Amino acid sequence: MTATTTRQETVPLTFGGFEYAGRIVRGGGRLAPIVLVGGAFQHKDAWGRVERDLLAHADVITVDLPGWGAADRLPPGYGVDFLACALDHLLDHVAPEPVHVVGASYGSGVAHRWAQMRPDRVRRLLLVGTMTHVTGRLRTRIARSVELAEQGRHAEFTAEVLDLMLSREPGVRRQAAVRRCLTGLVSAMTDADIAKYLDNTRRLLDHPGDDGRVLPVPVLVTTGEHDPLTTPLLSREAAARCADARFTAIHGADHLVHLERPAEVVDLALRFFAGEPLSGLPYCTPVEHVVCGVAR
Repeated sequence: MTATTTRQETVPLTFGGFEYAGRIVRGGGRLAPIVLVGGAFQHKDAWGRVERDLLAHADVITVDLPGWGAADRLPPGYGVDFLACALDHLLDHVAPEPVHVVGASYGSGVAHRWAQMRPDRVRRLLLVGTMTHVTGRLRTRIARSVELAEQGRHAEFTAEVLDLMLSREPGVRRQAAVRRCLTGLVSAMTDADIAKYLDNTRRLLDHPGDDGRVLPVPVLVTTGEHDPLTTPLLSREAAARCADARFTAIHGADHLVHLERPAEVVDLALRFFAGEPLSGLPYCTPVEHVVCGVAR
């Protein structure tokens, strides 16, 4: 689908005194609108091929929530519930009907919490690179990135962020290109960008995790098979907290699976959102059906 066959609108909003914006691109197709909630380094205009390929099947909604992209900075005392309410505020304006939701990395916690708050508004939920909470060695490493950023040690900060997100396994697709892309992105961060990273990372570290509510909507959890941040083990554990979830890991990818294997992420999403079978897909591990913690 070319740009001439789509219509897009940016929707500026204010929630709780913070300005932010959503964006809806009208693509058409048979599926309900698909909402994309991205990670810490991802803004509403940066979904690239994933957005383009989804538009052949549905309208696509992206968002810079408070603390993201061009939105206002959000102090870390505002938790994930506040961000979920901001997402709800946007969707009340642009898509009051039930939607499909994709939450990636940092955005997966927001998408998950919104789905807990508004299960009546969610058709299906796809979580890409997620976990229930941050503990142990991972917490120490993430806290180290905060320390390096605070001290202005930008080269070391960049290296730490890359090591958190990117695997050094030789089987990762487009590994060199994605590493160059992320290196350039992190190296070019302004003081304002760093401040938002610090706020969001402190929010992540302070996040209490799953509050025990079982998510009733159909859920698919996936990540790259080599993801060093939200590992397949952590992502599978997150799937086990849902009433009706599926889990799979995508071959040849790490935490930035949407950049390394965008066509496969889109194919998996569209099959899941359409309720089609997920068996026998060559690009991922066998899909496990997890019901309240029991894999089948």
